[in-house]
Amino acid sequence: MGKIFKLLAKRNLRLAYALPVCIVLIVIVGLSVVFFSVKLSLYDKETEGKIVGLSAPVVVTRDEFHAPAIVAKSRIDAFRALGYVTARDRLFQIDLLRRKSAGRLAEIFGEAALLHDKKQRIYDFESVVKEIILRLPSNQIKILQAYTDGVNSAIDSMAIAPFEFLLLGYRPDHWRIEDSLLIVLDMFQTLNDSEGFERMVSVMEHALPPEVYQFLTPKTDTYTQSVLEEDQPTDSSIPVKALASLFASNFPEKHTGFVQSSYVQPGSNAWAVSGSKTKDGRAILANDMHLLISVPNIWYQFQLQFEKQNIAGVNLPGTPLIVSGATKHLAWGATSLGADILDLVRIEVNPDNPEEYLTADGWKSFGIKYESIQVKNAQPQEITIQTTIWGPVAMQPLLEHPVAIHWTALDPDAISLDILYIDEAKTLEQGLAMINKTGGPPLNIILADHTGGVAWTIMGRIPVRNKYQGFNGSTSYSWANGSVGWSHYIAPEELPRSTDSGSPQGFVVNANNRSIHKDYPYTIGHTFASGYRAHRIKERLSVLDKVSEKDMLQLQLDTVSGVYDFYRDIALLALTPDKLAEQADRRTLREYLLAWDGTANTDSLGLGLIVQFRADLAQALFEPILQPCRALEAEFKYNWAYIDVPLQALIESNDARLIPDHGRYPDWDSFLLAQLEKSAQELIQKHAAKSLNDLTWGKINVADYTHPLSQAIPGIGRLLDFPNDPLPGCYFCVRVDSLDSAASMRLVVSPAHLKDGILHMPGGQSGHPLSKHYMNQHQHWMQGLPIAFMSDESIHTLRLIPAK
Repeated sequence: MGKIFKLLAKRNLRLAYALPVCIVLIVIVGLSVVFFSVKLSLYDKETEGKIVGLSAPVVVTRDEFHAPAIVAKSRIDAFRALGYVTARDRLFQIDLLRRKSAGRLAEIFGEAALLHDKKQRIYDFESVVKEIILRLPSNQIKILQAYTDGVNSAIDSMAIAPFEFLLLGYRPDHWRIEDSLLIVLDMFQTLNDSEGFERMVSVMEHALPPEVYQFLTPKTDTYTQSVLEEDQPTDSSIPVKALASLFASNFPEKHTGFVQSSYVQPGSNAWAVSGSKTKDGRAILANDMHLLISVPNIWYQFQLQFEKQNIAGVNLPGTPLIVSGATKHLAWGATSLGADILDLVRIEVNPDNPEEYLTADGWKSFGIKYESIQVKNAQPQEITIQTTIWGPVAMQPLLEHPVAIHWTALDPDAISLDILYIDEAKTLEQGLAMINKTGGPPLNIILADHTGGVAWTIMGRIPVRNKYQGFNGSTSYSWANGSVGWSHYIAPEELPRSTDSGSPQGFVVNANNRSIHKDYPYTIGHTFASGYRAHRIKERLSVLDKVSEKDMLQLQLDTVSGVYDFYRDIALLALTPDKLAEQADRRTLREYLLAWDGTANTDSLGLGLIVQFRADLAQALFEPILQPCRALEAEFKYNWAYIDVPLQALIESNDARLIPDHGRYPDWDSFLLAQLEKSAQELIQKHAAKSLNDLTWGKINVADYTHPLSQAIPGIGRLLDFPNDPLPGCYFCVRVDSLDSAASMRLVVSPAHLKDGILHMPGGQSGHPLSKHYMNQHQHWMQGLPIAFMSDESIHTLRLIPAK
């Protein structure tokens, strides 16, 4: 028996050694299977593909940055090929975009995405896009269908789905025309969802004395007036008595951050110089669009050749829309327009029957929609949505009243895709007419043509409101009496435009600032971005001569920030000789402020403190004033674009009655010094620095550009996210670079001189992390190095043939 036990012991010992080896082998085999599966989902080296409906073979060549140059026999075949190559490079991205728009993220991400999906289901974009399709002309539908055929041919021919689908455990559905339109509406929402703006203004108007409300909501700033050459001074009269009363009664114990002085709305820069300012008479367009930086990037670079047409630029993946680009006749670029295209209609509910609301025709029953939201690893969520004749009822009431969302994005008649044929425009006039006819997100469009002419105009459907008792769309009203509402949209031929060909100025510019003059008969919007970026661009263009494409790129990279001069200067004035003598640390503060060189470069000293100081001043001065707003709406936030107008007016007043906590601070110098020292301590603690002198701007302004899966799958961000690089630029710079928002592309191009153009973007063309094109443009973008807008180089060729 003893021998038997000894033999068993030896056998168990061998098993004990063998078991870890087996586990390691299983892990290695498992990881190998995962790696090779992911590798097989990479199609960079594909040489032949088949597309359903293709009328003739198409040749696609790729340059070193993987930008496809598509040569096709017809326009329709070219867009089929564009759909195919986009799906090969960005299939998960476009699937995510359509899901985000439709409210179907919880299907793949679970309960974390449920609140987002509920809001999107209220908009019911799925029903909107179906109605849009019924209204679009047949030539636009044909392009959408061609693009759809290309995407589906790529989906059907993939042996293994891209890695994101493998990780999340699902396979993409077939593409539909509706999906492309869902992505258009998603971009519409990104650029022009002004529900938050109307909520803010409605609460302020209701909670504050009228003179305080007017003071805190100025309609322009001096930079905008400078750009438009308006001589009217900014109205900065201060309602001292009303403000002093608010300061005395509403001083908060602790600031809660609802004053957002650094709020960054989606924006862009675009300008064009006419032939009078260039060395050979060419017009040059420059465009850099500012958005949250996504991984992969939101834009897809391409070139199409068909029927003697050659068009290149960037498009919105998942759609055939060419957002910014050029032909041999015309170049165009876009910036977001701060148009007021959404109203929150106050609903008067029948006190005797909560299922009815008041209209001009009497009481009417709410419409009811039922939505079922599929949730990964959980039970479906059933929601009920109320609708009215004006639109769906919002998830949150406003000032204790339910409100309906009346928004051009929900109007199928407000969407048209005329810009799909922008390549047919041969002149500025033709381009302007086509842009004005296009319906979609309201945008500023800058144009340059092959004769040296340049122009600015806008696109999108802009509502004309009935003028009734002060109604202008900025605040929520009841529409029940029939006198309040929208009468029609501004006709395309009445939309504002300007040209500047051959004049002494020789350029047009828009940086999300107001470009509409005060004498324009219609209201486009109520607040636009600060005019500083446009002012700086105009300042530089005015002194440049014999301009080239490289000069325009350098201007896109400009980091001068004059807005912060004011805050540096008042900080230095507060550091009087007496105050400096009291504490040695204050000398360090002064030296740090004096070290600022006026730019937002990565090695700039001083700027971080000035930015923090401005933000802290806004909190300290405006939170006491706005406490009545917070009392009415717990989620109230103040983020007025021209916030520096009232902020600087209060400080320059030097009126002791306007100092918060006046008992503690007898004069403005003591208040400003206290805020400055507080800002310095906050900055040091936030960045774990030993001293201020350790804090260059590059240590404060650091990129945080993450892949959508980073939050869903722990640890994977190390493989997928872009580097945490120090960033030059700031919100008040031509070069807008912040932690999560920046120039999503930089384009510089002249019609008829396309090969001299420049185009680069963060990341790269491919959405696949194993592709060498996943991030091979990123350092060019970071360092501002040019990449050719159009390349003759061919690194790889793909032949697309008709599927049998």
